[in-house]
Amino acid sequence: MASLPRTTSTRAARVALTLMVAATSWCAWPASANAQELVTDVPLRDLQDSSLPSLRRTRDAFIGVRDFSAALNPAAAIVDAQRDRREPEYPADLAALGLVQGELRDTEEAETNLVEAIEIVAQSEGEYSPTLIEYYRGLGRTYIRGGQYQRAVVTLEQAQHISQRHFGLFNVEQSPVLDDITTAYLGLGDTIEARNVQVERLDNAVRRFGAADPRVIPFRYTLGKYYEQSRLPESAREQYVEVLKAQETRLGLGDAALLAPLREVVALDLLVAQATDATQRDRLAALVDGNPDADATERGLSLAALGDWATVAGDTPTARSYYQQAWNALGTRADRDTVRRLFAAPVMLDFIAPLSPVDRNERRRPYTWAEIVLEFDVSADGLPADVRVVTRDESTATLQQRYSRRLRETHFRPRLVDGETVATTNVRSTHYVRRYVNRNEEESE
Repeated sequence: MASLPRTTSTRAARVALTLMVAATSWCAWPASANAQELVTDVPLRDLQDSSLPSLRRTRDAFIGVRDFSAALNPAAAIVDAQRDRREPEYPADLAALGLVQGELRDTEEAETNLVEAIEIVAQSEGEYSPTLIEYYRGLGRTYIRGGQYQRAVVTLEQAQHISQRHFGLFNVEQSPVLDDITTAYLGLGDTIEARNVQVERLDNAVRRFGAADPRVIPFRYTLGKYYEQSRLPESAREQYVEVLKAQETRLGLGDAALLAPLREVVALDLLVAQATDATQRDRLAALVDGNPDADATERGLSLAALGDWATVAGDTPTARSYYQQAWNALGTRADRDTVRRLFAAPVMLDFIAPLSPVDRNERRRPYTWAEIVLEFDVSADGLPADVRVVTRDESTATLQQRYSRRLRETHFRPRLVDGETVATTNVRSTHYVRRYVNRNEEESE
């Protein structure tokens, strides 16, 4: 059974998850060894001081590959071994254990260890020690995973405050903390503040480097993706256009580096305008033709985007030609993962999620998340058929009907096999929607 990427009504839940994953790595604990080759079961009675560095490498390696269950035993052993005689690394070891416990959603134990680590460092180095930035961040992320979003905001803002005291009000190093604050606000349902924090993230980079500096580009991409996932395509498009302008000024109008931002603009034009304005699409096609030696991935992705445009425009022969060219371009790479990821399943091109009552109302009321699961077939031409609702949830019955209707109007990039478009059956798509906790409020909208 093929499976589509999950989407949301406001996409805020997916943004939260994306930001949480993107901000997971803590600079205090990099992967330092091959986790699969390390031994973690060291009895405490046999643990010597010389064993601690080895256990730390083991712990850090597991954290680095996000295997927190495996990291728990060595992390706990390191802390337990120092109950009577603490090494200088003890606060960091406590915080590492708290991080692991937080990721495993053991909120109470994680909070205990992280708070103790913070208190030790505050007493020895001062309450504004830069060491505390990551500790407060870990505590804030623990609260996020425990659903304590308001406490997360307060804690993470303390991390931000310390960062600003040491590195300047507009330092870009605070970006991971801002991403976590965004996640916390999204958990509270405060999309306005979440968006403000992401704008602040970009503003810091602009102030630090200057609007036209290429180092600002990743920050614009991050904000653009945030806007896309928040169902604000016009705002997303503005960020990609700014990237495009900066690259044009720096590199000229025909450089292959323009392919990536131009491709993003074309995709948003496709979503918003349904292939009615081909200005940027034509420019992308000319840029692809003018850069035959461009990076294979960039060419392949751009050719696929042109195929997507043709699919939505109903030009099936042209779409198939572009998809075949995209397959061939990507196939020149030794690594075939990109090809498989791009073409292994149908991809939604112009689906616009219907608004729920929560989306339409700017007032803040208690709401929760629900799922709408749809199953359908996709033809070799990228058209859906036999759309059926899998979800059985009366609280979203009206939205289920609207999602089903909207999906029947959606175009898809079809699955490819050896560069040829093929039909796919039993495709499943899961959508997260917001609904009021009080059903009477839901029905009154």
